Amino acid sequence: MNEKNNKNKPKKEKNIIQILHPFVVIFGAVLFAMLLTFVVPLGRYEVKEVSYVLDGVQQSSKMVDANSFRYVLDEDGQKVVYPAPLFGVSAHKELGIMNVMFAGLRGSTQAAGTVGLIPFLLVIGGSFGILMRTGVIDQVILRVAKRTEDFVMLIPPILFFICSLSGALFGFTEYIIPITMIFIPMIIAMDFDAITGVICTYGAVQIGTAFSWTASSNLIMVQTLAGVPIESGQKFRVISWFVITVLCIIYVTIRAWKIHTGSKKAISYKNDSLLRGKIKNIRDRKMPYGVGSRLVMITVLMSFIWLIWGIAFKEYSLFEIASIFFTMAIVVGAIGTFYHLNGMQFADIPKAFQSGAADFLGAVIAIGMAQGMVLLLGGIDPTAASVLNTLLHWVVRVLSYVPSILAAWVMYGFQFVFNFFVPNNSGQAALTIPIMAPLAESLGVSRQISILAFQLGTGLSHLIMPTSGALIGVLAISHVSWGEWIRSQWKCILFIFIIGFIILGTGIMINYA
Repeated sequence: MNEKNNKNKPKKEKNIIQILHPFVVIFGAVLFAMLLTFVVPLGRYEVKEVSYVLDGVQQSSKMVDANSFRYVLDEDGQKVVYPAPLFGVSAHKELGIMNVMFAGLRGSTQAAGTVGLIPFLLVIGGSFGILMRTGVIDQVILRVAKRTEDFVMLIPPILFFICSLSGALFGFTEYIIPITMIFIPMIIAMDFDAITGVICTYGAVQIGTAFSWTASSNLIMVQTLAGVPIESGQKFRVISWFVITVLCIIYVTIRAWKIHTGSKKAISYKNDSLLRGKIKNIRDRKMPYGVGSRLVMITVLMSFIWLIWGIAFKEYSLFEIASIFFTMAIVVGAIGTFYHLNGMQFADIPKAFQSGAADFLGAVIAIGMAQGMVLLLGGIDPTAASVLNTLLHWVVRVLSYVPSILAAWVMYGFQFVFNFFVPNNSGQAALTIPIMAPLAESLGVSRQISILAFQLGTGLSHLIMPTSGALIGVLAISHVSWGEWIRSQWKCILFIFIIGFIILGTGIMINYA
């Protein structure tokens, strides 16, 4: 009898990751950051003017002087420690812990957040909310799923390759979000799961970005800060990208096959069933694909062509991309209302926009908390007195005593972890590369290795860090919790991280420079 009762009792989830919410993880990090302010003295760097040539034009910029670190001293010559207050701002402009949320959401150049990411997510979410209200995307997904039935197993590897190549060529992370809003539901409709969709879109882009070899704006900045020729070291990066992409394609193909055939149950199955039910409802209703639906799809297609053109040739930022899809939403809303697509009325437009934007509320809060944490540590200005500057200096001191190959690996691990606190790649590069590149050279490691360590560390960290607004946003789209994502993919992410160590070691052995 007892045995029977025990069998009926729900099994306790042993994996603590499943119950951890990203807000809990980030707030725990905020508390840790507050404790650091009690023990870590404040420090600052100086900046210097450097000149370089870009596209034949002489330019100049300011960068951190690696040898200029100084502790902030009081009148008695003692190192200054300023504990963060509970409320308000300290004498050295450190935030109080209870001010973190508001200050982070307000945004600041010193918070290291991607400029405009919060409004970008809200505008994109609202715009696609209007698009999804028309029901046209669901109709198209049904058509595509039906026409690809005979070769459906080719879709995940092909999609992964295209997204990985796009990440390598254009180096974008946040720009993939609008694309995932269409392709993840399509992957689910093909009898895969949402996590497969996340891997094949967002995950693939991050892999490509980590091994990018082209002169994307981010790579140009990093190579300029490191003092190496722009577009140099491409061959090794291309080979590395190809190897890791092939390995990931093998993994995603095997995983997708298991999900598709039912031999592996998806962690996200319960949430995926909501979308499957919605698609089944549309199939049963047999919604007509008429003139209005075609006009909506033409508008969407033109918007994505505009997006690709803008990224490839005009270096569009989040501002322009959000404007593209807001324009699309206005046109689609007008078409949907005029043709009454899916019973759409004019009053449904603001409701759909609000509902779509609300889907990204979790990502917005995560971004705000992460940015507030950076401000709690003093911000990313190297010339301002901050805990963050001192922590960076301590890491540099440790690196100066280790062997060359170990130094490269420590740089890689440091950039990976540091991205948790500074989740913006550009802000992290401006603070760390001018210090790490000359340090690497003094240890017998090429500056290219320090750049590669930065690329791998920052690129791959976005696959796991709860402070990554793009990751939390994509997971919100797919209705997959952060805990489910980690529980499902931690082994794969660990494998990719280890591959990064191997690639850096190989680069040192072949004298990659």
